[in-house]
Amino acid sequence: VIQNESIETKQIKTCQHPKHDEYLNQSKNTSKQFSLQKVPTRLIKVLELDELAMICSMCKKKTDKDSQYLQTEEYKAPISRKNNNDNISKIGNHTYLFRKDILYTGEELQQFESDYQEIMTQLKISSEIKLSSKIIKMSNILYNNQHRLNLKPIYDPIAFKTMLETADKDLIGFFDELYAGTNPNTKSETTNNNNKKKLVSLCYFLASINNKYINGIKVDIGSYLETSGASSSSIDTLANIGVSVTRKTVNRKKNFISNEHQQTVDNYCLQNIENMFILNIDDYHNIHRRNQPTLLQTHNIYHFELILD
Repeated sequence: VIQNESIETKQIKTCQHPKHDEYLNQSKNTSKQFSLQKVPTRLIKVLELDELAMICSMCKKKTDKDSQYLQTEEYKAPISRKNNNDNISKIGNHTYLFRKDILYTGEELQQFESDYQEIMTQLKISSEIKLSSKIIKMSNILYNNQHRLNLKPIYDPIAFKTMLETADKDLIGFFDELYAGTNPNTKSETTNNNNKKKLVSLCYFLASINNKYINGIKVDIGSYLETSGASSSSIDTLANIGVSVTRKTVNRKKNFISNEHQQTVDNYCLQNIENMFILNIDDYHNIHRRNQPTLLQTHNIYHFELILD
C-alpha cells in the first residue's frame, strides 16, 4: 500500500500539460527542473484539465505564447500585477496596460483610441432615429387624428407634445429638441411660450408637406381669414404658398359645419348636460342705461350679456 501511494504521489508531481513533452524538446536545457503549480483557472478550459491538475512554469509561460491556444475562444490573457506607472498609459477615457510582449508605441495607441471613438460615434448615430423618420411618424399620427378620430388640431404646446409622445415612444423628446433650437436661454418666458405655439404650427405645416390631407390648421386659418372679411384672391394667394386652403375648401367646410350643426349641438348638450341651465327671458328691461319701464325690448343682446355675466 505504501508503495502504491508513493507512485501516485510521484504521478501527481509531474506536469500534466498536454504539450509538456513538445515544449520540453523545444527547450535548450531539457534537464532543468521546473517548478510545479496548480493550473490557473483561466487555462482550465483551454487545456481541458482538471481543477487540481499541476503544470510546470515552462508550460504555463509557453501556453501564453502558443498560437494554437491564443486563437481559442476560451483563452484569457494573464493580468499583470505590477504597479509600475511607467507601464500605464491613459488615453482619453481608457487606460492601457503594457506587457513586455506588446510592441505598440504610444502614437499607435492614440491612433487606436481615435479609431475606437470614431466607431462608437458612428454606432451611436446609426442607432438614433433620423429627423425625416420622426416627421413621417408625426404625420401619421396627425393624419389619424384628423381623418379617423375626427379630432380638431391641438394648439396647446404641452397637450401637443404629450399627444405625440403618447402615440409613439420614438417621438419622446422630439418637440423638446425643436424647442432647444429656438435658443430659449437668451429669451424671456413670454417669448419662449410664443415660440412653443409657433413650433406647434410648424409641426402641422411639416406634416402637411409630407401629406397634403393633413390640412386642419390650414382650414382654420382660411376660415378665420374668410370671417375677417379677407377677399377670395387673398385667401387663394395664401393657399398657393401653403399657409391656408383655397376659398372653395373654406366654403365646403362651412357647408359641412352648417349641415352638421344640429348634430354638433346635440352632442355638446349631451356631453355637458350636467352643467347646462335654461333661462326664460320675458319682459326684461334694458338696465344698461336710463330708460322708461314701459319700453320693452327683449330681443336686445344686452339682456343675454347681463344674464351670462
